[in-house]
Amino acid sequence: MEKILLIVNPVSGKGRVKTVLMDMLTTLCSGGNPVTVCVTEKRGDASEFAKNYGPYMDRIVITGGDGSLNEVIGGLMRVDPDKRPMISYIPMGTTNDMASSLSIPKSPRDAISVLEPERHTPRIIDIGQLGDEYFGYVASFGAFMDVPFTTPQSAKNTWGYLAYLVEAMGQLTEITAHHARVLYDDGYFEGDLLFGFVTNSLRVAGGLVRFSEENVALDDGLFEVLLIKKPKNLAELNAAVANILKKNFNGDNLTLLHTSHISFQFDAPVQWTRDGEDGGVFRSVDVINHPRAVCISVRGEI
Repeated sequence: MEKILLIVNPVSGKGRVKTVLMDMLTTLCSGGNPVTVCVTEKRGDASEFAKNYGPYMDRIVITGGDGSLNEVIGGLMRVDPDKRPMISYIPMGTTNDMASSLSIPKSPRDAISVLEPERHTPRIIDIGQLGDEYFGYVASFGAFMDVPFTTPQSAKNTWGYLAYLVEAMGQLTEITAHHARVLYDDGYFEGDLLFGFVTNSLRVAGGLVRFSEENVALDDGLFEVLLIKKPKNLAELNAAVANILKKNFNGDNLTLLHTSHISFQFDAPVQWTRDGEDGGVFRSVDVINHPRAVCISVRGEI
């Protein structure tokens, strides 16, 4: 038998969890597994549930978006490593980039089928740390990086990804570059940056930025860091975007690094995101990779 903690975010994904909750409970309770259910009411609840109850469980099942999963990861990173239970993730959010990187089905009913013991396998992954907080797949800064958390939740529920695009359109006249000094494992960089992604993922930004599977390992102790430099004109910006969409990160305004640690110093405070949520404002910040820190269940064929 497994002792299971089920954490439910009732509002993510337009409240779809209500239609599959009994399916989840039936699957999880099979074989007599005792299941404890906690329902989140506000931001931070999932993190507290994971930290307080996780050490006494064999598995935590989280329903919600990438932000909910981020909270569970953050809670477990404050638990002794040998007491961290495995995580199972039922994606209910709008983009679910982390689920895509792990090949967890985006259909809630298909993801629930992966909960069955014979249909999942544990996968250990690295976890990132931005300042004092943790992230599962990306920490980012720059133009549009605040769109996920400035977009009203009601708009996300009603319009989905279109709500993000509408919010981004309103920021087109406010694009600015950030002068940065960047120190990483193998070197130093200084320049004006439009965007920066520190990732442990095959895709970020709703799939607009994708990395080749042969160049990314989720358990190698290394981040993939994509820095987009300030272009001299619109043509250079268009060229950079085109290269990103083609997975060509060798363009004049693009830098792709592989590093276990990276430090940023900016001339002025800069807003960051963590897994699509508010990551805080920093003028100077370290981003650290914690190798093989958390175990997540994925489909058995992986």
